[in-house]
Amino acid sequence: IKPETYEQKEIFEAALIFAKTEGIIPAPESSYAIKAAIDEALKKEDKTIAFNLSGHGLLDLQGYQDFLDGKLS
Repeated sequence: IKPETYEQKEIFEAALIFAKTEGIIPAPESSYAIKAAIDEALKKEDKTIAFNLSGHGLLDLQGYQDFLDGKLS
């Protein structure tokens, strides 16, 4: 396990991919793990990838709206 850092824009992009494919709006803090899982999956290695989805993003809809409106960097 190694630490990774991501910008807000990257995690919201990953969150939208997850929401569209899984039907769940993830909490922004969970989206960091989703971004890391997507990055690992794109390496196309034969391994199991696990991550923690710690909550839904229904209380963070303003953050999603700000992202979609281009207000986040």
